[in-house]
Amino acid sequence: MYKRRFCRLAALALALALALALALLPSVAFARDELKNTDPNKYYIQLDTTNQVVTVYEKDDEGEYTRIVRRMVCTTGKTQPKGEEPASPTPGGTWKIGARERFGKFAAFGGEYARYWTQIVGGIYFHSIMFAKRDIHTLKAGPYSTLGSTASHGCVRLYVEDAKWLYYNACPGTTVHIAGQSYKQGLTASLKNKMPFKEYDAFQRGIYDAEPLPDRTAWISVGGAQLRSGNGTNDKLIRRLKEGAAVTVLQEGDPWVKVVCDGKEGYVKRCYVTYEQGKMQSISDGRYVAGTIYMYDAPNTRAKRIYKVARDSTITIVDETSTEGWTLIDYWGTQGYVQSRLIRTGWATVYGAQAEGQA
Repeated sequence: MYKRRFCRLAALALALALALALALLPSVAFARDELKNTDPNKYYIQLDTTNQVVTVYEKDDEGEYTRIVRRMVCTTGKTQPKGEEPASPTPGGTWKIGARERFGKFAAFGGEYARYWTQIVGGIYFHSIMFAKRDIHTLKAGPYSTLGSTASHGCVRLYVEDAKWLYYNACPGTTVHIAGQSYKQGLTASLKNKMPFKEYDAFQRGIYDAEPLPDRTAWISVGGAQLRSGNGTNDKLIRRLKEGAAVTVLQEGDPWVKVVCDGKEGYVKRCYVTYEQGKMQSISDGRYVAGTIYMYDAPNTRAKRIYKVARDSTITIVDETSTEGWTLIDYWGTQGYVQSRLIRTGWATVYGAQAEGQA
């Protein structure tokens, strides 16, 4: 009898210790984390908007992306209006993974939050299902139940553990292809978690991280830079920032970075900030693309489309004289052709060796 009582007391003590340990784990953290993978060519991500499935591939012995590493159910953007809400489909095409944030706020949507943001393009991200606060104890039941259907504003919602995997393994520059595929009966259902919400909520609270790297400080290098609620010029203007104003960077990327300035979160163009106080990292006559455009493997619109280049992205000109009407550029280390009329001159970030000469 004493042995049974001792076992029960020991089990209770262990449970209390575990609960205390979980309570002490960091639940509030911004993003600067060590990546588990830094090779943008290691994985290829396919987002199937028909079946609401994300599949991650790695290369086989022949160098082709055929080996499935991870397959995840998701929620993509609404494709048909519901009531008075407009459709907001997830944009198709081939993109390059960009910025990251560990526990981010939807600045444009009344203060909802999500864990493990991994940018696809612009304001479109892979991220976890939503939370009411920047706190792991506030997971929302609705987004959990609707995984596997179209319900978002364009972002791609995932289970917390799947969003975390992408966050640490799909490094900037990783290719993601978004398109509808043929319907596969039972595929979506087979990937859905069978846990009741309360059970899953308890499970996801145990998903934690090491301490983040310190957030970087940057300075506004151009007076009047616009802080907006989203990473686009159509998003709400929050305020204009003074030259020299210090900001804390939550998401690093191009053409936009997410920052905090005087307690206000928002997005500012990367070309208007510098990570070295008093030193310009941009030029006023740089080159960027005027809109979201295709990059082709030959100077012809019938050629193979390599990637979509996001609006206002900084590009490197390789050759703009070889073919009339076309310019050979470098984007994420890949060369391809874009139509010359879609390139603009203006404020753009300078990277690598070019940046060393900037005063």
